Amino acid sequence: MAKVKQPEEQGAFKPGGLYAQFTTDPVLEAEGVEIDYGHSLITIARAGGSNKRFARIMEVKTKPHRRAIATETINPDRAGEILMEAYAETVILNWQSKVDGEWKDGIENPKGGAPLPATVPNIVAALTALPELFADLQIQATRIALFRETILEDDAGN
Repeated sequence: MAKVKQPEEQGAFKPGGLYAQFTTDPVLEAEGVEIDYGHSLITIARAGGSNKRFARIMEVKTKPHRRAIATETINPDRAGEILMEAYAETVILNWQSKVDGEWKDGIENPKGGAPLPATVPNIVAALTALPELFADLQIQATRIALFRETILEDDAGN
């Protein structure tokens, strides 16, 4: 996980000012923040901002559908699949599950047992099976507050 820069490293902004409110940490945007769902810990990068890989993947994945997107005739299910694949490839950086009280790499296995490897197909399968989780991850990955240095420092008690 990314190291949070100290104010003297980045330059402090006037508290409450626009720069303090809207400036994000590009390292956090790219290297991610952890989202704790109790028995799952998912590290996500920002969907946008300094996560240039997300923009590139979306460009590649939507290229064959540009006409349908421009005319608003793209099948909504296909649009959702494209976005989900892009998240699995570029936004979800790590997935851990709690097994017997310990964090293990991988996605909770719906059939029990060891976590499934956090591969793109397994992430897509999990997000497809849990659409509300995908909806929440989309919200979290676009919230600038998660990727602002000052919020993280305040939460850490600095």
